[in-house]
Amino acid sequence: MSEPPKPTRGRPKTLDRDQVLSMALNAYWSGGPTSVSIAEICDRAGVSKPGLYREFGSDDGLKAAVLDRYHDSVLTPMYEVLATDMPFDDVVQAFISFIAQDRASVGIPPGCLQVFARAVHADLGPLAAARVDALREKTLSKYADLIDRAKNSGNFDPNIPTDVAALFFDAQNGSAMRMQKEGVPDATIKDVVRHAFAGFGKR
Repeated sequence: MSEPPKPTRGRPKTLDRDQVLSMALNAYWSGGPTSVSIAEICDRAGVSKPGLYREFGSDDGLKAAVLDRYHDSVLTPMYEVLATDMPFDDVVQAFISFIAQDRASVGIPPGCLQVFARAVHADLGPLAAARVDALREKTLSKYADLIDRAKNSGNFDPNIPTDVAALFFDAQNGSAMRMQKEGVPDATIKDVVRHAFAGFGKR
């Protein structure tokens, strides 16, 4: 007589990490990273809280992983726009078109998760807060790289400090993201940001 099968050691892994990250990214992006509870994430993803904690460690760990996903899927394409080998003014126009694109047509929420997360930085756990800090520094460095290239090619006023100019870029992006979240039409956002950049960096 055969023996009954022995129970498998360890816990079965039934959680789909990519599916949970995609759903959590959309939830935090749409509702805010501190406004969506871990229970709601579990309900939407159809997973248990213990299972989610086994995969991500904590609510903080999930948020940190979501910010990594946001970096890869959204911020990296923006960095590629900033690094494009074109005249400075053309890169600025491409940047404006990118940040003010029609989100509904590509199936993503309005605004920017990085901007929203920075606004609630003090309410985030240490892992997510560290990711927000790292993303901010990387984004500012990408703006700075563009500005330094423009200075080296004679297309940007060298008397404007690079760090100041990078913060100007950052402020325009943040402003555009807030307007988008408030429902301002994309065409209007583009006009506002274009006026802000008009003459920027000219001698």
